[in-house]
Amino acid sequence: MTLHSRLTLLFLVAVQMTFVSAIGAYWGLQSWRLIADELVLVHTQQRRLGIVLDRLAAGGAGLATDPGVASALAALAEGARTSDESERVAHVVAAVRATAPGDVRRAVRRLGRYYDRELRRVHDRGLGLARVSNWLLAGIVGLVIASFLGFLAAIRAWLVEPVRALERATDVMSTGDLAHRIVVRGDDELARLATAINRMAASLARIQTQLVTAERFALLGELASYVAHNIRNPLASIRATAQGEAIDLPAGDPHHAALGDIVGAADRLDAWVGDLLRSLSPIALERRPGSVTDLVARSVALARPRLAASGIEVATALAPTPPVAFDEAKLEQVLSAVLANAADASPPGGRIEVGLAHDADAVTLRIADQGRGVPPNGRGRLFTPFSTTKASGTGLGLWLSQKIVVAHGGTITLRDGRHGGTTVEIRLPVAEDPACRPS
Repeated sequence: MTLHSRLTLLFLVAVQMTFVSAIGAYWGLQSWRLIADELVLVHTQQRRLGIVLDRLAAGGAGLATDPGVASALAALAEGARTSDESERVAHVVAAVRATAPGDVRRAVRRLGRYYDRELRRVHDRGLGLARVSNWLLAGIVGLVIASFLGFLAAIRAWLVEPVRALERATDVMSTGDLAHRIVVRGDDELARLATAINRMAASLARIQTQLVTAERFALLGELASYVAHNIRNPLASIRATAQGEAIDLPAGDPHHAALGDIVGAADRLDAWVGDLLRSLSPIALERRPGSVTDLVARSVALARPRLAASGIEVATALAPTPPVAFDEAKLEQVLSAVLANAADASPPGGRIEVGLAHDADAVTLRIADQGRGVPPNGRGRLFTPFSTTKASGTGLGLWLSQKIVVAHGGTITLRDGRHGGTTVEIRLPVAEDPACRPS
């Protein structure tokens, strides 16, 4: 339930409580008014009957012709509310007209007893109403207090505590702890705000990491350039000297193999320095529309002899794809690195599957091996510099491949293979330029 719905519900409950309280108060007031009216009416009838009693106590002579008695009897008859009262009043009137003092006294006492009973009845009714009113008042007060406390608890749970949690979390994040997250409960407006703040913190953390990484690798690039410059010159001298010495030696000389190892080591070190410089330099693409299918087929064909020498079979399923704008040399470098990793991970006699498909937005290349696979918690590290699972690896191949793919606007991810091993998935966006689309 959203916060707006909850507050609306609170408002409706408050209105309902006010309505119930008003009805209870109105019922109590009307009940007391009716009792008061009955008391006034009974007392008025008794006062009128008292006039007759006073005249009767004065001697009873001339009752029938006394205008005060006649007026009182007429008022008594007019104010009678029940048939019993009307009958008793009629007896008093008949006795007065008959000028029989004894009958008048009996009729008056009978009517007086009736009014006494009415007073007791109204009094008892008032006591009952007083008890009901007390309970009603206590119930209304208790209900109002309970509602007030419930409203306070609801406001505290729905507004105060979530706002305080947001305040505490933002205070923590403002200190630089962008890994802190707000615990999101529910799906109301404040929960969505907390989710947005969490997303913002995650985005700021990524930006911060990217800035730190960029600054770190800018410094590393300068250092690598300096080191490469100071390594490559003596390395070239060492290689040239070893190669020259090997040329002058006969093929069977035992030093010939050692000099060949020196040349090979120099070549490997020079290649590593080159990879390091390329990985630390910005990616500059020369993108042209082309067929990814042709590029993948050519890269597989170039790698097939080396793979066949290791007893590794390559199976391809290359569907025709729409044109993609890419840098052919750099993307071929990515495919070569991924195929080399797949070959290193595959056991002898293994199989590498290369599949190519597409949808309306992207071309997807999947290269799957049958190796031991990579644990999910270790896949992210393989895209960081100098991280490798191979004893002779530099840890720069996947990182450089990721830089090239991201520069193309694509993604490269590692997944579990269908039959074990690891699947590398590369997605490249389809060219948006109408000139790049097939006619």
